[in-house]
Amino acid sequence: MILLSPSRTIAESLTALASSTAQQLEQVWDEVGYNSEERASQLSDLLRQFRSLCDEKISEERGVADTFRSEIRDAQKELKETKTALKEAFEQQSIDEQLSGLSLTDQLSSLEQSLEAIREEANLAREDLTECRQLLIEAHEALGISLEEKWLDVESDLTKERRADFHRKLEEIKHQVSTRTSAVVELLQDCQHLMHELRIPEEESVLDRRIAGSLVRSKDGSFILASKLKTQTCVGIGPNVLEELTQRVTQLTTERKTRKVRLQEMGTEIATMWEKLQVSDEDQRKFTQGVQGLGMDTIVKGEEELRRLHNLKAEMLSKLISDARAAISLLWDETNTPQQQREMFSPYFKNDESQWNNELLDLHEEYIMTLETRLEQMKPILRILERREEILVERMEYERLQHNSERLQQRGAGLAKQLMREEKMAKRIKRELPKLTNSLQEKLQEWKKDHGEDFQFGGKVYLDVMTSQDKEWKEYKENEAKAKLQKKKEERELVENRFRNKSAYKPVNGKKGPSTKTRPLATRN
Repeated sequence: MILLSPSRTIAESLTALASSTAQQLEQVWDEVGYNSEERASQLSDLLRQFRSLCDEKISEERGVADTFRSEIRDAQKELKETKTALKEAFEQQSIDEQLSGLSLTDQLSSLEQSLEAIREEANLAREDLTECRQLLIEAHEALGISLEEKWLDVESDLTKERRADFHRKLEEIKHQVSTRTSAVVELLQDCQHLMHELRIPEEESVLDRRIAGSLVRSKDGSFILASKLKTQTCVGIGPNVLEELTQRVTQLTTERKTRKVRLQEMGTEIATMWEKLQVSDEDQRKFTQGVQGLGMDTIVKGEEELRRLHNLKAEMLSKLISDARAAISLLWDETNTPQQQREMFSPYFKNDESQWNNELLDLHEEYIMTLETRLEQMKPILRILERREEILVERMEYERLQHNSERLQQRGAGLAKQLMREEKMAKRIKRELPKLTNSLQEKLQEWKKDHGEDFQFGGKVYLDVMTSQDKEWKEYKENEAKAKLQKKKEERELVENRFRNKSAYKPVNGKKGPSTKTRPLATRN
């Protein structure tokens, strides 16, 4: 089949159509009865409509051509931009030569083929960059910082290097998010623990409500943030969250310390008053079981118990003052307080019960605390003092044993045991007594320096007692030495008298008397 050109096809088709149309119109007009003018008018309208139809068709086809040209230009632009983004060479002259002589359809088809080869690579790169950009935007939004403009461009550079830069940036921001998230979770756990311990309600403040709802359990059971963005029920990881949570932890920690101190003070006061007022174990147990934790309800219950005890104390005032005086009397004895100092505490001697009141009881209790403090300060000295006194007694016992020769008449294990005991006594006296004496002298001097008074024991200044003891011991040893010398002198005189008596002896009948030879006194046993 031979294809004719469009112009010839249209001409032949229109000629045949016009001839057939004219014949049919002539028949209709004859039947209708149109005159020549009416027929001319109808033909004129027909030609005008035909011309308009042809113009529309031409315009439509020109539009198609323009669309092809526009798509070709877009394809060329995409090709150029894509190659540029992928850093591949693009030469417009080469493209023009490739499209030269081709119809618009063939030109577009050729460009589409060229684009198809690089479009998939570009789309993959664009999708990767777009995903990274979105993650960067979300991370920066969560952190409350702005993202640089260069990280918003995902079109101009689609190279592997650009994608690698995006991924490095994303890893950096992920690390920053992770670090801050970990810090926030840790602070939130501290806050929640403190809030629970202090029994602070979630509605206490907007921040506390956010703190209470910020953590959820993950599949592995660990705590994670409910949201990285700040919401009505979550703190997020914004730029100020660490400071806010740190301040809240500090506030809650300070509040916990304050409450602990308050409860400890109340607990000590309550325990002291329970003991003084002889509150039953059952009542104590009931109260103890009813108070737990560091909540304000615990403090309120403690304050209520104190008020009850103070009221009970007022009712038992007379007995409490009497008991306090008994305790003071005992402490006076334990601290060796002189009578003069005892009389200086005048409230003790106020015997008119009509004048007894809480203030008087407080004075007695304060004085008891003073005496107890004094006793605690004295105890280290008293321990050394008592140990020294024990060794002084042991020293006299040792001296007594040394003068008792009968102890050596024992035999076997008894003698060995006695000698071992004496050896241990001698070691303690020789080694421990001087150390105790020196240490005690230092502490007694420190006491006088710190308290402005001499340390007394048994109503006497103990430094003077030590001096007197040393003097007495020295005199004792001197007297003992003198006694030994006197004894030796008497023994020597006795020997000399015996010698003289033997020298005066006269033999009978020429017999020699007993030998007068004797060993010198210095060599005698």
